[in-house]
Amino acid sequence: MTAAAVALDHRLARALDAWLPWQRWYAGKGRPHTAVTVVQSTPFSELPDGSVGSILVLRVDFADRGAAEHYQVPVGIRASLPDPVAPYLIAALDDLVVYEATGDHELVTELLGLVAGEHARDPLGFTSFGGFADGPPLSSRPLGVEQTNTSVVVDDRYVVKFFRRLHPGVNPELELPRALAASAGRHTAALHGAVEGHLDGAPVTYAVVQSFLAGAVDGWALAQDSLHRLRTEPWSAVREFAAEAFEMGRAVATVHAELAAGLGTGLLGPAELAGLAATMARQLDESCRVVPELALHRVDLAAAFAEVARLPGGAETQRVHGDLHLGQLLRGPAGWALIDFEGEPSLPMAERAVPHSPLRDVAGMLRSFEYAADHADLLAGPSNPAATARLRIWAEQGADAFCLGYAGVAGWDPRGQDALLRAHTLHKAVYEAHYEARHRPDFLPIPLAAVRRLLAQ
Repeated sequence: MTAAAVALDHRLARALDAWLPWQRWYAGKGRPHTAVTVVQSTPFSELPDGSVGSILVLRVDFADRGAAEHYQVPVGIRASLPDPVAPYLIAALDDLVVYEATGDHELVTELLGLVAGEHARDPLGFTSFGGFADGPPLSSRPLGVEQTNTSVVVDDRYVVKFFRRLHPGVNPELELPRALAASAGRHTAALHGAVEGHLDGAPVTYAVVQSFLAGAVDGWALAQDSLHRLRTEPWSAVREFAAEAFEMGRAVATVHAELAAGLGTGLLGPAELAGLAATMARQLDESCRVVPELALHRVDLAAAFAEVARLPGGAETQRVHGDLHLGQLLRGPAGWALIDFEGEPSLPMAERAVPHSPLRDVAGMLRSFEYAADHADLLAGPSNPAATARLRIWAEQGADAFCLGYAGVAGWDPRGQDALLRAHTLHKAVYEAHYEARHRPDFLPIPLAAVRRLLAQ
C-alpha cells in the first residue's frame, strides 16, 4: 500500500474516529458523532526514504444532526516509527504507520520551507511575509500546553500555529497581525508566513508562522509570582506588579491604535447599542441555563445589560483582540506583546470579525486581574480576611495602573465610560461562569463571586 493510498484508506477514517475525541483541541466533546470522513488530503512532502507528509481535513457529523465540524490533522506516513515521534502514533495500517506530523522535525522543516519559498500544493497555498533565517532549522518541538490549536516552536525563533478546527473565512490570527505588520507594531509577534486554502468554496486559514518570543514570561505567570510574594512582601509586590500593569495598559492601547489605523473605526449608535444589549441578554439566558446560580442575579444582570441600550451613543468601535487576559500578554526584552488574536475558536469567522468597543479588551484585562487574585484566594484554603484584603488591593491597584497606562497612550481613561465598561466586565464574568461550569467546576466560585461583587458596586 502506498502512503497516498493510506491517507484516503477507509480504515484510517475508522482509526481517526477513535483517536479524535481524545485530542484536547477537539471541540465536539459531549456531542456523540456518527461519522468521521477524510474530505481532503494534501501531500506537502515526500522524503528520500519514501515517508510522506499530508494535511488531512476531517469532517465530523453528529447524532444531533447539528452542524458538522471540520478539523485539520497534519500526518506523517512511514514504514516505521522513529522513537521521537512514537508518542504521536495514530494508526498502523498494513506495512505503514500514520502519526501526527507536528511531532516530526523533518516534516515540520519541509512545511516551513514551503512557506519560506511561497510554494503551492493544490488546494493549499504557502505565503511568506519575509524574515526567515537562511538554512534549515535545527530543532522543533510542539508546545505542551493546553490549547485549542497546536503550536510548534522551531529553533526558538519561530512558532508554527496549526488551527485545528477549521471555519470558513480568514482567521483573525492572520488578518490582525498582518494589519499590525503594516504599522511596524512593537507590541505583537512578527508574522512570517501562512498556509491558506479553501473549504466548501470559502477561504480558510490552516496555519500561521510567527516569531517566537524566546525567554518571554506571560502575564499570568508574572501575576502568580507576584501573588506568591504578596504573602511576605505585600507592598513591594503590589507596587512592582502595578508598574507592569501600567506597561500592559500602554501596550494594549498602542495595539488598539494600530488596529484602528489599519482596519478603520465605526461608532456605536442607538441601533448598535440596542443590538449589543440584546446579545448580552441572550447570552445571559444561555448561561443561566448552564449555571443555575446565575439565575439568582438574572434581574440585576439583565438591568446592567439593558442600560447599554439607553446610552447616548457615539462610542467608537474597531477591531480588537476579543479574548484578552493576562495569559495573552508576553513580556520579552522589548516589553509587553499581545498574542493569540484568533478570538473565540468556537465562533464563526464572521462573528470574530465584528468590530467592538476597545472596552471589551479592557474589561477582559480587569477581570483577569481580579480572577488571578480570587484564584489565589480560593487555593489558599480557609478564609483569611487579612489575606483576602491584600489580594483585593493587589487587583485594584493593578486595574487602576492598567487604566492609567492605557489612558496615557489613548488619551482617554476607560473608566470614564462607566456603564459600558461595567456591562462588558459583567458580561465577561458571566462568560467565565458558563465556561467554568462546563470545564472546571471547582473554579466556578471565582466568577460567581465576581458577579456578586460587581453588582454591589
